[in-house]
Amino acid sequence: MSESDIAEQVEAARKRINGIGAEGDGSEKIAGIRDELQSSMELGAGIYREQAALDDCCAKIQELKQRYRNLKLDDSRKIFNTERIAALELACLLDCAEAVAESARARTESRGSHQRTDHPERNDDKFLKHSLAYHTDGAPRIEYQDVVITKWPPGDRTYGVGSGLKKKGAKS
Repeated sequence: MSESDIAEQVEAARKRINGIGAEGDGSEKIAGIRDELQSSMELGAGIYREQAALDDCCAKIQELKQRYRNLKLDDSRKIFNTERIAALELACLLDCAEAVAESARARTESRGSHQRTDHPERNDDKFLKHSLAYHTDGAPRIEYQDVVITKWPPGDRTYGVGSGLKKKGAKS
């Protein structure tokens, strides 16, 4: 990468950081969007997942990304501005949440600690792969890379919904 390419990227990052909160009408607060993102991810892309909840989660993330454009920052300083840092962190959280939710929606199986209640079985033929999410102008592009099995081959799930595990305090 040339020095001019690096300088160009630094300037683009500076404009992005300084432009936070300057695009929309200033009606949104960081905490409100962050709280809604957390709730949506918990409900839609938590340990137990299903298609409808993942669809709702992905749609909510798109809505929150649009609302992010209307952030209102009370602190307009260019240096030592923790509110601007929190806004930048929120942008990254939205991107990461989108990658997780879209990857989970595309993976119609249960694997590891994540269980699709509508797809309870593991599908090694199709999904014994790493999920890769690539940034695009729209939703992330999801691709896969083969997993190389070394010491620990995948095994059957023996926990979770339908495994017969009892909740703490449940009577026999």
